[in-house]
Amino acid sequence: MRRLIAMLALVVGGCAAELEPFEPPPMDPTYDDGKADTPDPTWSDVGLGVEYQRTNIGTGVLVAYGGYTARMSYSAAWALELVDQQLGGVGVGHVYAVKGPADPGYDAREIANTKLRAHLKTVDDGASPIYVVAHSSGAFVAHELFEQMAAHSDELATLARIRYADLDGGGSGLTDTIVDTMAAVTFVYARDPVAGESQNASSARFLGETYAPKATTFRVTVDGTGCNVAAGWCLHDVVVTHRPHNPQSFDLARDYTDFEGRPVTTEYFAPLLQ
Repeated sequence: MRRLIAMLALVVGGCAAELEPFEPPPMDPTYDDGKADTPDPTWSDVGLGVEYQRTNIGTGVLVAYGGYTARMSYSAAWALELVDQQLGGVGVGHVYAVKGPADPGYDAREIANTKLRAHLKTVDDGASPIYVVAHSSGAFVAHELFEQMAAHSDELATLARIRYADLDGGGSGLTDTIVDTMAAVTFVYARDPVAGESQNASSARFLGETYAPKATTFRVTVDGTGCNVAAGWCLHDVVVTHRPHNPQSFDLARDYTDFEGRPVTTEYFAPLLQ
């Protein structure tokens, strides 16, 4: 119902925005046609596009979904940095890294979310929070996971413990029921006071309004990102790192893996930790 109300409001207001004004990114020039790459021997293969690592004695869970063209090693490096800088301190010890989808709209639906769900049952204590972060088109892959959980009554309690951050991504696959069931949901975009806003900022604001009051919109504000003025695709990666490597566009190969002097972005966890 909230989605219908939001759509009607847009029509009445004469706005040309669509329900999901998400534009998938162009191919990352650093991508290698999706060849599989295992991060390192400390990770365990769960299924196509999914790896798992036990990082410490914490019982919480992190699932990090990379965007279109993100290799497994990219998502793994990003996930571990999130644990090192933020989530390890709140009890996260189980980490899943998920590579980016084969196409920007995730039409192939090739990622092994079913196997991720089965593996999660073997490590989950049934009570600890589950943090899911998804960047860009990775949001569509995350939403498939939520759809699968919502379709299985024995997994609704697991879905109810998920705290989800959609990082400058889209909304396809989400429903009122899914959002209302989850513990917390926030739609995140980035802003540099000089350079401007991330590519899908309008989508984040729209989705936050659509699914309010259960969901929120969170703006990550960073001064001196190094992005050129109006370089939306560079700012698209500010939800991952405070200082992207390419001032004009995204560079997943480095933005997900090189955090030396470029802090990983964690501010959006604030509403998820409440």
